[in-house]
Amino acid sequence: MYKLACLLAGLLLTSAVATEAYARDWYVSAARGKGKKGTQKKPAKDLGNIAKRLEPGDVVHIAEGVYFGRGKRGSTTIKVPVSIIGGYSDDFSKRDPWGAHRTVFGGANPSRNYTAEPSLFIDLMKYSGPNHPVVVDGLIIDMGYRNRYKTAEQAKLLPKANPKTGENPSPSMGALVVRVSKSEKFDRGPRWNIAVKNNIVINTYTNTGALSVSAYKGSKVTIHNNLVAQHSGHGIFVGSKYAGADALPEFDIAHNTVVFSWNSGFSQGFNIGFDRATTAKVRNNLFAFSDIYAVWNGYKSKGITLVDNLITAGRKGDLLEFDTVIAVDEIEDEAEYLGDDTEGNVSAKIKLPVSKAFATVYGSRVVVDREKLEADIKATNSDANALRSMLGLPVRAGSVKWPKIEVFLNRLSIDDAVAIAAQPYDGQYGCGAGRIQ
Repeated sequence: MYKLACLLAGLLLTSAVATEAYARDWYVSAARGKGKKGTQKKPAKDLGNIAKRLEPGDVVHIAEGVYFGRGKRGSTTIKVPVSIIGGYSDDFSKRDPWGAHRTVFGGANPSRNYTAEPSLFIDLMKYSGPNHPVVVDGLIIDMGYRNRYKTAEQAKLLPKANPKTGENPSPSMGALVVRVSKSEKFDRGPRWNIAVKNNIVINTYTNTGALSVSAYKGSKVTIHNNLVAQHSGHGIFVGSKYAGADALPEFDIAHNTVVFSWNSGFSQGFNIGFDRATTAKVRNNLFAFSDIYAVWNGYKSKGITLVDNLITAGRKGDLLEFDTVIAVDEIEDEAEYLGDDTEGNVSAKIKLPVSKAFATVYGSRVVVDREKLEADIKATNSDANALRSMLGLPVRAGSVKWPKIEVFLNRLSIDDAVAIAAQPYDGQYGCGAGRIQ
């Protein structure tokens, strides 16, 4: 038995060493990439071209340029824990993600290889190997490349496809999505460590989160110094894949700027939203210009603490706790589910440094209130509604006639996005007040 135990221990050690040996640095360059070697001298052309070759613990360095994904699909899925670092000069000697060396994830519409999936999707729901940090740092994800717009001016995003022209629908599954499940088989391994920082995510049509991280038991997640702008659904979605009550995933959400959160009629416009079974310290962020609520805590998560955030221009309110709308200056007194250390949150007028072209189009939009549209719609007389009525459920109304509007999620340029991201607001709020590390 002793020899067998030693043999098993030796095999486990050998396996661990072999696994660590696989971890390596990869290099990607849109300008001079070719082949699958992915070395600094002979980089790959696109992350999507090497995605299936990545091993747990690998680090991918991506140079400046616009990346369209494998087959111009605009989407890359990775199913092992890795680090993705952008913003390098083409020789990888310098790094400036929001300045001289922008790494842009784009795509194409139409594309023969269309997919509605996120631009970058790190999906570890079925992964059961050794635990490694997950990092996404220094990317600019512009979903505008893949969206379908009504005209060349790109003032109105169209969700559905056009079979006559071959145009695909606008993708609707988020832009930057990370989700993890158990740590190794049977949840034996170390807890997940996830960092999403220094990214810009724009022009996202989604029903969930433009930037979404869903963690598991005991996970540590940092979401720092990101800009999320011009999106529907949630700007940042704080998610959980854990249903227990102990060791909830912990999020540190700091110095992010989330602005221009649109109501699409079917997906609400929130700056940030929280899933069940999450804890989060949310500090020094700017949450502004949401069509519905700036902060959404509809599931009554009890581990959320808001500290020193600038919350402004939420059309319906600053904070929603389940069914209660709370103004920012009343949060400390009236919020029932936020942590006791919640304090210092303020509201103030701000000016976003966008171009006149964007501001003119955005300022001409019409905000549609679905609740008002449905108020005058009578319930249909059907057997299904009769049953719902007897069960005490709300009856289903007839179809809502959506008004014709000519401005919806007009495209925000990367230059405008960088200008918004670089500026600190009132000196201490947003990603401009953070520091790229």
